[in-house]
Order: sequence, then C-alpha cells, then structure tokens
Amino acid sequence: MEQIGTVQSLCPECLKRIEGIKYVENDRVYIKKECADHGSFTSLVSMDVNHYLQMKECFDVDRAKAKEPLTDTEKGCPFDCGLCPSHKQDTCLAVVEVTDRCNMKCTYCFANSSMDASLDPDMETIRKMFETVKRCQNDPTCIQISGGEPTLRDDLPEIIRMGKEVGIAHIELNTNGIRIARDQDYFNRIASAGIDAIYLGFDGVSDDVYRQRTGRDMINVKTEVINRCEKAGIGVVLVPLVAKDYNLHEVGRIIDFAASRVPAVRGVHFQPVFYSGRSPSEMQNRVTILELLESIEEQTSGQLKVNNFTPSLMPHAHCGATCLTLVDNGGFLPLTNLSSGAVQSASDVASKTKKSIMGRWKGLEKEKESKQSCGDLLIKGSCCEKPLSDITVKSSCCEKPLTSAIPGSGSGLSGGWADFIEMSKNNYLTISTMAFQDVWSYEQDRVENCCIHVVTRDCRFIPFCNYNMTSCNGDFLYRNAT
Repeated sequence: MEQIGTVQSLCPECLKRIEGIKYVENDRVYIKKECADHGSFTSLVSMDVNHYLQMKECFDVDRAKAKEPLTDTEKGCPFDCGLCPSHKQDTCLAVVEVTDRCNMKCTYCFANSSMDASLDPDMETIRKMFETVKRCQNDPTCIQISGGEPTLRDDLPEIIRMGKEVGIAHIELNTNGIRIARDQDYFNRIASAGIDAIYLGFDGVSDDVYRQRTGRDMINVKTEVINRCEKAGIGVVLVPLVAKDYNLHEVGRIIDFAASRVPAVRGVHFQPVFYSGRSPSEMQNRVTILELLESIEEQTSGQLKVNNFTPSLMPHAHCGATCLTLVDNGGFLPLTNLSSGAVQSASDVASKTKKSIMGRWKGLEKEKESKQSCGDLLIKGSCCEKPLSDITVKSSCCEKPLTSAIPGSGSGLSGGWADFIEMSKNNYLTISTMAFQDVWSYEQDRVENCCIHVVTRDCRFIPFCNYNMTSCNGDFLYRNAT
C-alpha cells in the first residue's frame, strides 16, 4: 500500500467530518477513512493509478469566485454552504427544484421523490430563487429546472417565462419526458416560454433496461420527446444513469443512438450511480470513470478512446471527463485528447462550462437566432483554444492537426474542407460523464471547487453533492433541512 494523499471526508454513519488517506494498492486508487465512533470505511476511486494521475496532470484551470457569499464560515466545510466565503468556485449551473413530486418510483433516485403537492414552492418563492441566481452568479446565468419531475406542474411554462423575464440567459429542463411525449399542447407552451434545452433521462435503447429501474417500457416515450424537440428546434441532452448489472453494456448503443439523432441530440451526459437518496443497498454496481470510458471505447470499436476524454470542463480533475466529437455517416472524429496535456485558458472553469452549455446544447433554431458560428460552437468553453480556420496550428487538445481531418487526409469522412466546416456547425456531439460523490467517496476538496449548485427555497446555494449527501441510514445532510 502506497499513500498518495490525504482527504477530508465524512463518516457514512453519522456525517461527521473525518480525515482519510488516499492510497494505491494493486495499481488501484482507494480512499480509507476512520470514524472514532463507527470504524473504518474504504472506497474504490479509480481502477488505474496512471489514468488517475494523468487526469490530474491534464487539469489546469483558472477560477472565479461567486459575486457574493450568502453565508458565513463558522463550522467549516461542508456545514456552512450558502455559498460561504471559503468556497472557491462560481456557479456554472444553478439547479432550481420546482417540485418534490414525481410520476415514477425509480429504484435509483437521489432526490427520493414523493407525491406531496403541498411541498411545491409557490411562484413568489421561485422568483426569489431566480433573482438570487441573477444577483450572485457571474454572467452568463445558467439554470436547470429540476425536481422531482417538473412537468407535474401545470404552471411550468409560466415558471420558464418568469426566469427569462428575470434575465436568466439559459434555462434547461430536467425531465423523464412522460408528459412531454403525451401532451403536445403542454410541450408547445414550454417551447413558447423560451426553454433552451431538454435534459432527458435516458438509461438505454431497450425497454428491458427501463423495466429494471422503473417497471415500465420507456423507449417510445424518449423517442417521442426527441421527435418533438427536433421539430421545435430545441436541443436535447441524453442523461443516462450508469450502473453495472443494469446498463453498462448499453453505453455504446446509447452513443450510437445519439449520433443517429444529431443534430436534435446535442450531447450524452453519463452519470455513474452514486448512493444518495433512494438506491439499492448493493454497492457492487458502482462504476468508476475509467470503467465507463473503457466500456465506451470497447463498445464503439475504438472510435472513441479513453484518451479522448479530458477533465477540461469539470470543476475538479476527478469530477468527470468530456469528449467533443464530430459525427459523419455513423463515424466519429473526436477533437479532444488527454495525451496533449493541460489546456491553458484565459477564462475560468465555470465561465467555460457555461459557454459550453449555452453554445453546444441549444437547438438549431436558437443557434440561428444567436448567429453561432462553427468556431464558436466548437471552441466556446471547450478545450480547443484555436479557431478551426487556423489549420496550420495543432490545437492543444487535438490529437492531430485539423488538416488531417479533411477527407483525403485519412479521416474517412466524406466531402472537402468546406463540408467539414459545415459539418462542424451541426454534426457534433458532446459526450461527458460526471462522477457525483456520495458519503463513501466524499472528498471535501472536490466540493469546495464545485460549480453545480442547488438553489434552496431560502435562497442559498448548496453544492450538488452536499445537497444530496445521504448517510447510510437515509439522513440527508441538506436536502430535507432547506
């Protein structure tokens, strides 16, 4: 056993702050921590120490703090969230939960949703939440409307419209898609209100996957949502929860499905299972980032490799990874590569992430309205800092000069340079993964740098992992106390 670091963490039993060590054994990275009252706990962090260290070496970002803290530093992280003055990172995405209700009872649910309508925040409360985001988040402001299932609210279109009136630049909707697929008029009202993107739960391309988690067939629902968004010019991001013995075997098929629906589908955002809220007690289904990336490489026949995923758009080197790829005739041309090393950028990570969300996840009609160019879409917030037209320069994140991506140079893509530029406007896909933390994998350093924040009803910002942190006894650190 070789110790490679120390961590500040939490006890899975009592949520008390405890210290731990990070160590390597058999080339794997683990965290071991000990509570004086409840004993020791060990969690696997990475399957390969070399990849783990390479991700850290490839991560180099500037940071900008929030415009103003909302709470004082008294008890120390993670017990002063608001954000407190010691938090190191501005908000890149503010999650506004408009209901705790849900029309499904999934086996995995970090929100542990119910059906109590009396707990829904009223419009005045939601307006104050929006106004807090506008006041405290550096521009541009990005919000995800979430829940529960937000479409259970009949007044959701009015909520979206109110957010736009407050001045929120980008609003995406986190949904299971059931009501959107069934109710065309309701979807039309959401679209007219100004929604920018649909963040669609999408665990697989076969109904046997959905039956395991939800007890029902869902693929036709998911497909209909994409069809409606395509007609309305609204971008869709597919969001699969990933677990072993559930759908890890389908990640390649999910990516192929997404590629077949480009440009309506703008991205795939994989979320390896984390044990917060409502989840099965068996933890052997946990998937590390590297295991997910290796599965993607294998199931895409090596078109998308582990090294094509970089941590450049993450708040921390080990929070996740992103690959930007062009899609042509079912083939992939990845534009990002880990082996090129850290990417230097003048903008901070939250700003880059917001620009990436706004630039890549909007639908085609909204891109036309904002007059996005291909260079804007590929460069905004990405790891590519050079314009595509600068074909003599090798980008810091690209495995090879972009001239080699021109057909006739061995890329296998059809057409010429003009076709390549045109393809880059629409035929791209962002594939990413976010490894949210639970009480076993918790590292305080990652939370201190978090840029995904839940807005509470008393108008505070709580880092996402802290907000959903649950003890092994089912007690939340923040969710039921705000």
